[in-house]
Amino acid sequence: MSRLLLIDDHPVVQIGMKFFIENNKLFKEHDIAGTGREAVHYCQLAAKKKSHYDLIIMDINLPDYEIISLVKKVRHYVPETSVLMFSMEPPKLYVKRLIELGVSGFVDKTAPDEELLFAIRSILNGRGYFSSDVLMEAIGDNGQPAEEHSVHKLSDRESEILSLMVKGKNTQEISDILGLHKSSIATYRSRVFQKIGVSSNFDLYKWALKEGLIFP
Repeated sequence: MSRLLLIDDHPVVQIGMKFFIENNKLFKEHDIAGTGREAVHYCQLAAKKKSHYDLIIMDINLPDYEIISLVKKVRHYVPETSVLMFSMEPPKLYVKRLIELGVSGFVDKTAPDEELLFAIRSILNGRGYFSSDVLMEAIGDNGQPAEEHSVHKLSDRESEILSLMVKGKNTQEISDILGLHKSSIATYRSRVFQKIGVSSNFDLYKWALKEGLIFP
């Protein structure tokens, strides 16, 4: 039996995706998680039953979980499951790291239904699917790997901290989301600032604007 797990905190997206899945007869069974913690719970249950999902469709921006941590967690419990990232958020900060973690595809939420359908079918058939903006980020114009970016030099934990900082999360909020002590967050924050070449939150904001990670 084909199974899907949709991870998205927006009710409108949940309703729309449910209709899309049922209308195209893509899966016989599906679960919907509105938070990262709920998604981990579903994956834990699947692992306990020695089962898995055929596909996880996951929003990049969830309020309660950093995306790199979540991908690592769900793939720990259901390593056989393919993951398709589905988001309107610019993927530049995440794309290389998530591909390294085994994500099978990226589709923008503004993509037409035909593209989403093609992406899902491609992944279910053992292939990946990456939208054009993701491919442009992953490779250079001449078809060679893009030059190493300062973001790519960060460790997984540093990337997690950075992604939460550019979303405006403060030290306490980051501590709560990642389950780390505030002093550890401060240490990682200093390392991130040093590696990307900024010295304040305002500099970080300007850097994130320049890199297309946030919009004014």
